Amino acid sequence: MTRVYLARHGVTDFNDQGRYLGRSDVSLNELGRKQAEETKDRISKFNIDIVISSPLKRAIETANIIKPSDLEILSESAFIERSVGVYEGLTKDEAKGKYPELFARNVTRIFNEAPTNGETILDAQNRVFTALYIIGKVYIGKDVLIVTHAFVAKVVNKYFNQNLSEQEFFDFILQPSEVKEYTFEKEGDFK
Repeated sequence: MTRVYLARHGVTDFNDQGRYLGRSDVSLNELGRKQAEETKDRISKFNIDIVISSPLKRAIETANIIKPSDLEILSESAFIERSVGVYEGLTKDEAKGKYPELFARNVTRIFNEAPTNGETILDAQNRVFTALYIIGKVYIGKDVLIVTHAFVAKVVNKYFNQNLSEQEFFDFILQPSEVKEYTFEKEGDFK
């Protein structure tokens, strides 16, 4: 059996300000580092064999804090946060003010659309599903820690729960520095 421990990075100033992070490469703030330290205590109870992280600073910083000290971090772009294009760095009110027609269409919640210069949900899902499939085949019998982002966590949750409704997909929220466990029972399984 292969276990996947999915961890979300700790909070950043952008999180606290209610900004779209997307691919913005910001660091953890003081609270985010504290959250990661608390997560380290929970992670230490697991026998992690492999650590994989999004390449963005906030994920790498979290991974460096929570991982077992003897393991290296494998940076994997498949687990980078979804790009929200022109919304990146904006609050919802700022996005609504700058792009009222786009915002009114609620494109961040339409699977085959995205904000201008952003990534669709389907594109994000394809890259994450492919990476998880490979992890399930390559790391048979291992315990894998993946450090990633809020939206990617929704996609990972869907991979392991294929029958989720669209509403359940959006309702799932992995909190900052929260860890959720999933398993591949055997090669190629979803659970």
